[in-house]
Amino acid sequence: MKKIENEKKFGFSLAEVLITIGVIGVVSAMAIPTLIQNIRERETVAKLQATHSILTQAVRLAEQESGGASGWVSGYTTSQDALSIAEYLKPHLKILQDCGIRDTDQVCIRREYKRRNGAAHNIKYATDTRYYKIVLMNGTAVWWKSTDQAERQKGSYIHFFIDTNGEKLPNQWGSDLFVFNYQDETLKPLGSLNSVYPYTTDCIPKTSTGYGCAYYVIQNGNLDYLH
Repeated sequence: MKKIENEKKFGFSLAEVLITIGVIGVVSAMAIPTLIQNIRERETVAKLQATHSILTQAVRLAEQESGGASGWVSGYTTSQDALSIAEYLKPHLKILQDCGIRDTDQVCIRREYKRRNGAAHNIKYATDTRYYKIVLMNGTAVWWKSTDQAERQKGSYIHFFIDTNGEKLPNQWGSDLFVFNYQDETLKPLGSLNSVYPYTTDCIPKTSTGYGCAYYVIQNGNLDYLH
């Protein structure tokens, strides 16, 4: 009995347990926001890639059924052009919300968008009737408008805007808002080196507009320029 009583008992004191919990809490507080951000960025990339594919397929099917996109628009960037494009595309899209050319209540998209540098973007997409707005079944908001005469001469007919999480924040170019052009029978992400907004100057720099980020994301499969 004496031998048993004299044996030392090993364990953690309350202070040691509290210190360990505190360290774990600090590490978690530092790591969790980064983990959440990484998950959100992967979701953004996946939705952008999926929506790019959905729109490409929709335009292709519409053209097979009704002729080339060049015949859908007038070339004057009007609300009537936006409605005309909708007439051809909507039968080939799975739509959750259809807000038409006026989204006054901001059901599909927000009125205010920011550039990558934080400056306010000057177009109020939700209420601008040159744009037709929808939300797809995957939760991505899409709106479009026709191009002008000068762009038509270059083989470009439709601008597509994609907000990967709809009306939710941050509503910012390069973070959740991206643009594609239907040009030369292909849905091209804006931002190639020979475009008016190359990603090298209009995406990667934090002081840029962010207009050219679609090309970067589609090519690289990430949003690393945000860090």
